[in-house]
Amino acid sequence: MVAALAVTAIILTSLLATLGAFLLAFNPEKREAVLPYLIALSTGAIFGGVFIHLIFKYINKYGFTRLTGLTIASTIGGMLFLEKIIHWHCHHSESDKEPFSYMVLFGDAIHNIFDGIIIASGFVISTQAGIVATIGIILHKIPKEIGDFATLVTGGFSEREALLFNFGVGVFMLLGGGVVLLFQGSAVVESVLLPVAIGSLIYIGGTDLFPEIKEHHLNNFYLAVSFFTGVAVMYAIVLIKPALG
Repeated sequence: MVAALAVTAIILTSLLATLGAFLLAFNPEKREAVLPYLIALSTGAIFGGVFIHLIFKYINKYGFTRLTGLTIASTIGGMLFLEKIIHWHCHHSESDKEPFSYMVLFGDAIHNIFDGIIIASGFVISTQAGIVATIGIILHKIPKEIGDFATLVTGGFSEREALLFNFGVGVFMLLGGGVVLLFQGSAVVESVLLPVAIGSLIYIGGTDLFPEIKEHHLNNFYLAVSFFTGVAVMYAIVLIKPALG
């Protein structure tokens, strides 16, 4: 049951993220107008999921120790250095657009592995945590896929190729999810996976998404509405909690 839910959620995430990119891919003006608000929405959803659901769920099931805090902090640091390594490779390939484009796909594949880990980790803990993680990743991936699409086209890919390659690297989410599901019976592994998911989502929201919002000089009211709508979406899950388990 857990494996079926996790795999379904991962496939759905990949499809919806690619669909979101597809709908805005061929209208650059609309893409630029909508993207900041999508990013604000996904940021609110990610932080809402972490602080309303995942941390609450972990504390109630395992408590919160210094080791838990160390795991979360180490995950945030690990994500930072992983991203710096990817950017280093991209920087050393920027003289040729094609290699740079493939490095974008490589970085996306690495992130997809972690996305799969986050989603599967949630379902290992509970259906509710899995749904929270899935919504957070979907809302994060849609603006990211739109940005990747634009980068690949700039790097020499056709619009069709960019969409196909973006969708293709989604298979790496299944790889990350498979690793989690392989060890799902271990209580020790379960108690580590959720802090890793928490740390990963905090990193994504705090370093990848928040700076994107701050760069846009748009109507702060609408950006705030988008952010708190994301938080509200996650809190709404509390209202249907009995049905989620």
